[in-house]
Amino acid sequence: MTGLDIIKASAGSGKTWTLAREFMKFLVPADSEPFDRNAFRHILAVTFTNKATEEMKSRIINELHKLATDPNYEFPARGTLATPLMKQRAGEALTAILHDYASFSVSTIDSFFQMVMRAFAREINQYASYKVELDTGSVLQQAIDRMLASLDAPGNEALLQWLTDYSLEEIRSGEKWDVSAKLLSFSQLFMRESFKLRRRRMGPDLWDKQKIVKFRDTLHEILRKAAEPGSNIAKEDIRTAELLDGNVHLLGIFSDLYANLAETLREHNLILLSETSDVLSRIIDGSDTPFIYEKVGTRYDHFMLDEFQDTSRLQWENFRPLLRDGIDRGCGSLIVGDIKQSIYRWRDSDLKLLHKEVQKSFREGTFNVTPRRSNWRSEERIVEFNNRFFENIGDLLARENVPFFGRIADYYSDVRQEVARKSSLGKGYVRVEFLARKDEEDRPWRERVPELLRGLMEDLTARYKPADIAFLVRKNVEGATIANALLGMGYPVVTEDSLTLASCLTVRKLAALLKYRVNPDDSVNATLMRQLFGSVPQLPESCRVSDSLYDICVSLLREYIPEIPDGDNPFVFAFLDEVLSYTDRYGSNLCGFVNWWDEKGSSVKISSAQRDDAVTVMTIHKAKGLDFQVVVLPFFNDGFYHSGEPTILWCAPNRKPFDEIGLVPLPATKGAMTDTIFESDYDEENQMTYVDAINTAYVAMTRPVKEMYIYAPVPKLTAKGKIDARSFAVSDLLYRHLVDPACKSWGPFVYQEGTPERSDGSAEKPVELLPPLRYASLPYDARLRLSLKGGDFFSREEGIRYHDILSRIDVAEDLPEAVAEAVREGILRADEAPEAEARIASLLASVVERHWFDGTWRSLNEISIVDENGELHRPDRVLVEKGKPLGQGSALVIDYKFGERKESHGDQIRRYMKLLSEMGYGDVRGTLWYCNETAEDVE
Repeated sequence: MTGLDIIKASAGSGKTWTLAREFMKFLVPADSEPFDRNAFRHILAVTFTNKATEEMKSRIINELHKLATDPNYEFPARGTLATPLMKQRAGEALTAILHDYASFSVSTIDSFFQMVMRAFAREINQYASYKVELDTGSVLQQAIDRMLASLDAPGNEALLQWLTDYSLEEIRSGEKWDVSAKLLSFSQLFMRESFKLRRRRMGPDLWDKQKIVKFRDTLHEILRKAAEPGSNIAKEDIRTAELLDGNVHLLGIFSDLYANLAETLREHNLILLSETSDVLSRIIDGSDTPFIYEKVGTRYDHFMLDEFQDTSRLQWENFRPLLRDGIDRGCGSLIVGDIKQSIYRWRDSDLKLLHKEVQKSFREGTFNVTPRRSNWRSEERIVEFNNRFFENIGDLLARENVPFFGRIADYYSDVRQEVARKSSLGKGYVRVEFLARKDEEDRPWRERVPELLRGLMEDLTARYKPADIAFLVRKNVEGATIANALLGMGYPVVTEDSLTLASCLTVRKLAALLKYRVNPDDSVNATLMRQLFGSVPQLPESCRVSDSLYDICVSLLREYIPEIPDGDNPFVFAFLDEVLSYTDRYGSNLCGFVNWWDEKGSSVKISSAQRDDAVTVMTIHKAKGLDFQVVVLPFFNDGFYHSGEPTILWCAPNRKPFDEIGLVPLPATKGAMTDTIFESDYDEENQMTYVDAINTAYVAMTRPVKEMYIYAPVPKLTAKGKIDARSFAVSDLLYRHLVDPACKSWGPFVYQEGTPERSDGSAEKPVELLPPLRYASLPYDARLRLSLKGGDFFSREEGIRYHDILSRIDVAEDLPEAVAEAVREGILRADEAPEAEARIASLLASVVERHWFDGTWRSLNEISIVDENGELHRPDRVLVEKGKPLGQGSALVIDYKFGERKESHGDQIRRYMKLLSEMGYGDVRGTLWYCNETAEDVE
């Protein structure tokens, strides 16, 4: 390989295996070619996930081992039996890799870019120790908080006015006046490549506030003149001015927000992971490739890019000069991908690169495009079903008058696949069931799908292992619905995305009760409780001293939610685990927990270990690259038109007078952008929305090996009998494809192709259903006695517990809370609390004239002191002079004693006094406090 091989490999054709095979060719060349045992150091293979990276590494290592040791091994990279020389070379290459595994460059694209970034730390004005931040949202929120906190600072009058105008506009639109949440949503636009690429061309004055004010005045002048009688201003200009006037105010806010984001990153020495490609692009642009390699310390001759349809434009701009340099030196590279599986546009992937644009970066004759159409995954009937549907996609869109049907048909021009495994010919099963949108009881079709699954699961689990079955969904909330239904039937479930705690009704009830306990006057929560319970329960006003946060939750479950559905029990157990975890980190604080629940806790997912006896429920995006014997698509209704918040596009006005402003964010809706100069931007976005939905369907429908089940609604029609554009979905195209094209009857129907596979013994025995789990909770007060900490060794020495309580007291007023905390942590039983508090209060009173617990001194309880030999010493209480730095002034060290007197006590406190003197304290005194008797000063 001396040029660039571009392999367009459809689903199931072995993209990752193709890349691994080509990697092997470089490691073990033909007998007549030169061999370098360290060739692996100059090959970079890039994929998108850690899982795919580990799979590729393992495959290469295993194949090298087989090639070196198996005498009958056929070298897959060359299709011939391995020669003795090949086997020798394979062994040497394997040994070299294992001895220098760090240079075995199979990595994710982010890992490679981070390696390059660190080499250029000085060029990007960063310390080499900078941290990469994955949580973009938290950093953006810090930037917003920083900006809002500075509103009263001199020079921020303009920003305050922009925010005021924005808030008033939101109020007029019926939204909340507090716009911080929307600012967070809008600030995500900074992370989009469309912004980064266009901003480079706009110059430094993109968000100059005076320029923005002047531009807004221009818009107002256009609208004023348009309202005059006899105005000849074109409709397109009027519509454009109206659209820009409603959104240009954001630019005034963005200028400050962007500056605060940059300052936040600089202050914390952070670089956002999402910014890596842009930063590198600005470094590499115009640089000599040898210079890049010199900085990185490694020269790569061959590049292998997997899943290229998921590559963004900036990422490609970073790779392009490296590939071009290798090809110019006669070194081959490889790109593998499938534009039909491009489903990550929201992460800036650009399928147009693989479709046609990569070829434009190289001279004619230096690249070769090869399609791979053999399907090694699915059986024949599934392959043919998908062939017919997706080959027909252009005609189906044309029939619905979709204007860009030709371009989408072009993307699917190579969709037809051949069945590679002859053993699968004539096999496979497809069942598509279209349901009425509402039944006789007015129940929506989505509510009826879980009921249909019981019979399906009984049939499938009689023929397959549960691990062979996967339910693929578009959204996490859909996955939660299916997972709950399966759990309710008793089937074990494995899921990564769907089972959030807030998806469980019982957990939502418990959270509402906790919120009510914190704030009974919360009208919103009271309304929610009436919906959940039918009325607002009367909760006790206070709790006992022994009621920890966990105890409160258990008591509420026992009293107000006595009947818990079987399927909810895993969620309840997981919720209580989170309560214990929160208590361990932050203490038993009910108010704090409620706040944590609203911000993060409700989105926590229940853990679900990988199990061979469990059914998989996952999103289609997570399933890309995987396959299952049986795939069920329970909610096949992904629409082309999405309701809710519109997509925001960065648009550059290209006509006077609107081009006075370089870039502006606009909502991508037909109503907003039609008849404006931005209509082409909307058309492009609309087209790609269709492509996203069709590609997602393609990925889902190419996962099954043997059987596929699809549940979808009958198309929704307008009064004229046309498919309703607002609900237009891929399932409507499938309906037209399977039924008479004229669709004279739009009723429910079932389509079947093939025959379900009979049992081949793979299931062996029916799946053992989960036993019904009951959350049984009974008061433990009269049945259990708390095992106190240290009780096994000090059951008669209550001084151990009193010592612990004293360590929690700075001033005497801390005593009640210190006792309550000891009860919550199991140091004391609840019935021992009153006596303990009274006795310790008496102890404190006995030394009141010494001013140990009245705030006269600064108290340091149980601090650790390290001596010159590295040994730790921990005095019970050290009092130091207030108002002076640590290590200066006078100090008093106190040691509590509850047992018998010993001579060693004096020696111990003198060591403490000596250590404090060595730390710099001038006047150090010591006292042994025999709490059952008196306090004795030590010289």
